[in-house]
Amino acid sequence: MLTVKDLIKDWIEMRTTLKRHLEMLESDAGTNVPNASTEATIVIVKSCINELNALLKEYARAQGP
Repeated sequence: MLTVKDLIKDWIEMRTTLKRHLEMLESDAGTNVPNASTEATIVIVKSCINELNALLKEYARAQGP
């Protein structure tokens, strides 16, 4: 059975992965993607990170101390 703690753990892992990908995209390390595509991808990845942060904040508040 999936619990809120499981969701939070998964979201933290997703956010960590997205942050790592974002660092790679921003540094242009090893990517062969055209610049306009890279910039659009960076915007989307940042948005995803912000959404995960919002979920984590909301559910952490609901979980209590």
